[in-house]
Amino acid sequence: MTSPTSSNLFTLQGIKQEFFGGWKPFEVVWLALFLIAQIWAYCVAPDSVLGMISGISGILCVVFVGKGKISNYLFGIIFAYSYFYMAWESKFYGEMSTALFVYIPAQFIGYFMWKQNMVNEQDGELVKSKMLTLRGWVALTISVVVATIAFYLFLSTTDGHSIGLDGLTTVLVIAAQILMIYRYSEQWLLWILINILSIALWANTPSMYIMYSAYLLNSLYGYVNWRNLAKQGL
Repeated sequence: MTSPTSSNLFTLQGIKQEFFGGWKPFEVVWLALFLIAQIWAYCVAPDSVLGMISGISGILCVVFVGKGKISNYLFGIIFAYSYFYMAWESKFYGEMSTALFVYIPAQFIGYFMWKQNMVNEQDGELVKSKMLTLRGWVALTISVVVATIAFYLFLSTTDGHSIGLDGLTTVLVIAAQILMIYRYSEQWLLWILINILSIALWANTPSMYIMYSAYLLNSLYGYVNWRNLAKQGL
């Protein structure tokens, strides 16, 4: 491991290493399978072009996050904007608010936060990971419970759909995004729960269903990978 460095993403060698370096064979296979499944779902049940764009960019984003690569934020921007319009059309106001006030700004904030905490490795630049303390877990749990109740009460005044599930996933996403920006490996435990709930929320939209199924599997791998990075001091 070398000392922290600024991202070399904007050099030709840096771009090559960022996007193509450090991939294990099974990672390439599963990424390819989920991208193919996403495109297939659209071809079989073409619900929305935005849904396909959101699904593909979202899968690329979370896989790159799991790898600790800062380029995840490029795909994250595409996902955030397309997902915002998907949620708007479906009247999932909690998810729409999450995209507008969390996903979109988080891409820019996260990029600059990560940029200051990257290290050079054989596989390229990887983010330094850390773990929550017991005190951190207590603060996180209390915040999620209180915020979920408050947001549910707000959503109950609208004509939104699935407000209980919508409200819970919204609050969990905010918490997970904060943990992600600050590079905590426990973000993945929240993403696992979020993805399970989101599969239920988008059960009638094939492109979103497949996307969140891919997210779920990636979250399991991301947690293991980030825990290993944290233990290694990365």
